[in-house]
Amino acid sequence: MKFIRIFLFILIIIGLSLLATQSIWVPKLVNRIILNEKITLPVQEIQPSISLADGRQCYVYNHETSTNEPYKVQEFIDITIDGTKVTGTKKGTQSGPDMTNGYTGTITGILEENKITAIFSYEIEGSKNKEEEIYKTSRTGIEKIRYPLTEEKDMLVPNTTKDFKLLIYSRVNCYPSD
Repeated sequence: MKFIRIFLFILIIIGLSLLATQSIWVPKLVNRIILNEKITLPVQEIQPSISLADGRQCYVYNHETSTNEPYKVQEFIDITIDGTKVTGTKKGTQSGPDMTNGYTGTITGILEENKITAIFSYEIEGSKNKEEEIYKTSRTGIEKIRYPLTEEKDMLVPNTTKDFKLLIYSRVNCYPSD
């Protein structure tokens, strides 16, 4: 009986010692176990940005109203790329507290290094306008790089010295041509 008490007392002393020093030996033990295990972590593939290639491509942009941007916007872009030449159309609607209208126009521009610089010539509420636009590729479509606009030579152009916002356009199937 005395032997069992001494044995239990020694086990309690060892347990308390291990508990008191766990911050030292537990990480080392875990590292040794991990290094000895053949663990294969799942590889997560990152989808590359799409490539703007020759042919017809269509994109949509939808923006719901918010406190900071009280306008609902829906746009549909239908472009054809031929080498570096980009042509197409853009149609949209916008509605908000003080307006509801639609707009339609043509896009003509150039493609360089997966970036489109284009002129959008459009008519909105009977008024004809031109706006320079910049789009770049993304993983799911294209993104419009929207800078604040300034007027130069009867056209709105991005002020690239200011901060910009990205508008995400998702790639969609094109409707049959008219």
